[in-house]
Amino acid sequence: MKSIFIGASGLRAGWRLAMFLALSIPFGLGLDWFVTHVLHYQSSPGWNPRDFIVDGASTLFVAALAAWLMSKLEHRPFAEYGLTRLGAFGRQFWLGLLWGLVPSILIVVMIWGLGGATFHGLALHGRALFSSALFWGLAFLLLGFGEEFLYRGYAQFTLSTGMGFWPAAGLLSGVFGAVHYFGKPMESWRDGVSVALYGLFWCFTLRRTGSLWFAIGFHAMSDYADMVIFAEPNTGNQGQPLPGHLLDITYHGPDWLTGGPCGTEASALVFLILATLFLLFHRLYPPRIPPPTAGSNFRPGSGQILA
Repeated sequence: MKSIFIGASGLRAGWRLAMFLALSIPFGLGLDWFVTHVLHYQSSPGWNPRDFIVDGASTLFVAALAAWLMSKLEHRPFAEYGLTRLGAFGRQFWLGLLWGLVPSILIVVMIWGLGGATFHGLALHGRALFSSALFWGLAFLLLGFGEEFLYRGYAQFTLSTGMGFWPAAGLLSGVFGAVHYFGKPMESWRDGVSVALYGLFWCFTLRRTGSLWFAIGFHAMSDYADMVIFAEPNTGNQGQPLPGHLLDITYHGPDWLTGGPCGTEASALVFLILATLFLLFHRLYPPRIPPPTAGSNFRPGSGQILA
């Protein structure tokens, strides 16, 4: 029976991940009770930046607290889970923002060039434009933090020690795509697959940079550009653009081109964008040390940046 729980490196990865989840669930329920009953916070109908900020901050807090407790139990530095203090909001984060913005621009331009989008100018002006851009920016920054650390922080590191980096990345990215696909109405298979592939790409950036900072910047800006700047619809908002988007753009034409109510993540063009991202990142961020030998572990915060 001991071998079921204990491996060569101590408690097996699956049980450690189960402990992380077992901590996260009551922490999440407790925080939700505190916010709603003590702070008397009530969410509003429809999408709005305030609810996104609360949800993103809550997700990050719960995942980071559970991971911090696990780091104490496992006697590991918290930085090994990808959220390193070295480089925090540094060069890799800002490069991630740039990398997240450019593909969103390219796919909208491609759709426009194929007759699937029409630009009508700004949707907001003056103070309303500034306020919406600021608060939605904070909302999507916290969303990027929360989702990246939840899926590619502790969980990715821990499963990597048990099954290897890429099997863990494939499994968690599949879960990431499935949550988006089954958790929202009117979803298409293209959206679920592209979300999973974006998750796999962010795992790739973790592998090559050694931290989550690039992925956090990319994730936050990609969602912000799609939904706030370019007014794309989203099935989580009943297939409508979110309120307070910055540009006035209408999308028309077949769903394979525009993505329909799912937004451009469900456009067939997104797979060309994703293939280009993988290839370009591979060329610009080559492996910095040889691949690991059998039995070695990936340690994002240790400086061992692997292929």
